[in-house]
Amino acid sequence: MHCKNLILKRSKFIFSSLLICTGLMLSGCVNKAGSRKRTVYQQNRIVIWTSCREFAQYIELFNRQHTDNCAILVYKENPALSLPPAKDENPPDIIVGSWLRTDSPQKNFKSLDYLFDTKKLTSDIFYPQLLDSGKRKHVQFLLPVSFNLPAIIFSTDNKELIPDSYVLSFDQIRSTASAFNAKNKKGAYTKIGFTPLGNNEFLYLVAKMQGADFREEKGEISWDGQALNDSVTNLRDWIYKENSSPQIEEDFTFKYLFMPYYRQVSSGRTLFAYTTSDNLFKILKEQDLSVDYRWIVNNDSIFIEDSCTMMGIYKKAANQVGATEFISWFFQSVNQRDILESKDRMNLETDLFGIAGGFSSIRDVTEHVLPVYYNQLLTNLPPAQMLTVPQKLPARWESYRTLVVEPYIKGAVTSAEGEQSQTLHDYEKEWRKKVFD
Repeated sequence: MHCKNLILKRSKFIFSSLLICTGLMLSGCVNKAGSRKRTVYQQNRIVIWTSCREFAQYIELFNRQHTDNCAILVYKENPALSLPPAKDENPPDIIVGSWLRTDSPQKNFKSLDYLFDTKKLTSDIFYPQLLDSGKRKHVQFLLPVSFNLPAIIFSTDNKELIPDSYVLSFDQIRSTASAFNAKNKKGAYTKIGFTPLGNNEFLYLVAKMQGADFREEKGEISWDGQALNDSVTNLRDWIYKENSSPQIEEDFTFKYLFMPYYRQVSSGRTLFAYTTSDNLFKILKEQDLSVDYRWIVNNDSIFIEDSCTMMGIYKKAANQVGATEFISWFFQSVNQRDILESKDRMNLETDLFGIAGGFSSIRDVTEHVLPVYYNQLLTNLPPAQMLTVPQKLPARWESYRTLVVEPYIKGAVTSAEGEQSQTLHDYEKEWRKKVFD
């Protein structure tokens, strides 16, 4: 706990230092005449709201290269919940964050079609399905910034047991993990290839892959009830048939898998562990680990994490010219390469993976630049044709998922035969009381 506190303090210190540095850089911004007498508030400011602390580095780099516009960062833990701005608050020019995709984006964002019409950007630099996710009725309101993918990891000592070179399906994970299981003479498990109940996010992923289709419709969260029930049935079947029972699986997890997920596979007690690309490549860059990975696939689809990051220009932006300049700069491959090079040179322990904590939405950067800094990508890049964009989800989705969806799935999977478990609506009512009452 002491070490964890030290890490958190160090992280906050470095982030604060970056913001201070950005502020100092802003105070030295010059106009065309070269005057340094004007303050930042007299400049053509570009106000950027974002939940990504690393944008402080990006802004610093942008400001070094531009004199007519100076960008400043305003940190918002969840920018989507801060819209519209309070009456006494300076409105943003650019907003960067998750959960910005809505049924009526025009309420908060300007159309960005002019960026492509004027050749400030070209659409073919992006992953097409990601770019399309920022459209509403064929109008581009948001641009994709970064994304992450679900992955399964394993020790390289067990590489010969893994059936595919790039991806693993739900059924492949199950069968390969089951073959790894081992018991002692007393019938107690000494190895379990994978414990689905050991990670709530994996339970949600299974539901998502099998068509639960959680989404926002007219301000309410909807889903496919039959597909959700089927995913619960499939998880129960796995746990009872392969790992004996939920209780045995959870006891094994408590006894043997109490360490970080990447240590679980190297311990030899389990074959697989679940994670996401942002966690995986950050750890692989920081530590010398003998682990490999596969993308988790279903019906030739790899489901992008719900929290993919988007960028847009606020409808009432005071500096659309400056916002256009920043966006045009940010989505150039050469500038994202410079961002990664700067990060690598600074070697900050608190760095996020890749661009804004994920794979870049610019295909060239993800496929040709990121592998230079994350060597493990050289053997297994995300297959572009398999990437599947998540549904539009509300600003409080992470809270809803962790406090409603995941507990419901776990409760339904672990409940005894014939036992009445809480419904999804029961969990939702409790969540609404905590959040809104």
